[in-house]
This record gives sequence, C-alpha cells and structure tokens, in this order.
Amino acid sequence: MLALIESILNSVSIEKITKARDGIQAWRSFEEGAQYDLVICDWIMPSMSGLEVLKNIRAGRSAIPFILVTARDTEEAVKRATDCGVTAFIAKPFAPEQLVSEVVKVFQGDLLPNAEVNAEYWDF
Repeated sequence: MLALIESILNSVSIEKITKARDGIQAWRSFEEGAQYDLVICDWIMPSMSGLEVLKNIRAGRSAIPFILVTARDTEEAVKRATDCGVTAFIAKPFAPEQLVSEVVKVFQGDLLPNAEVNAEYWDF
C-alpha cells in the first residue's frame, strides 16, 4: 500500500514523502517534532493502528489534515474515524483518482491546482 500511495502522489508531483513502517514509527516522528503538511495512514498497521495514530495526533492538539485509508467502510467505522477527527476517509479498494481528489480537497486546490493523474506512471 505504501508503494501504491507513493506512486500515485509522485504522479502528481508530490515527491517529498516520509514513510513509516508501522504506527509506532509514524507516531514517534510526531513526538520528535517532525512537521508535515498531510498524513495519509492505513487503519490497519503493525504495532499501532492508524486510528490510534490519529487519536494521538489530535490529543496533541494538531489539526494536520489526516486521510485514513481502510477496507473498513462500514457506517460504524466511518463514524469512529470522524469522531476521532479524520479529515478524509478513503475505502479500499480505491481508484488512484480518488486519492488525488481527496488530497486536492484537503488543500482546497492550493497544493495541486492542475493535478492530473498519469496512469502510465504507476508501477504495480
């Protein structure tokens, strides 16, 4: 999933991407003061779930945009994520255009005003 998301973001000229191998590594980067413009996180991860990462970030009063990617697309799951302060929710499987659309919405088009998805770029 990391490689897919990175490939999609690279296709719209987002190249500065920090990856974490699990939820604890992701959370530690915030604890250590790393600054990000956006978090895209899977719900199911080793060590700490994406929802736990989100809760910890919000507990620290950060309003960073947070996109949660998951196969859990039930009404209950969406409500749990929304209650925790998720910015956007993308259900798997998703089309690359969906991810780009959510990223553009998060930044209200400021980051990627002319973003187009280059389907030939993806290497699966």
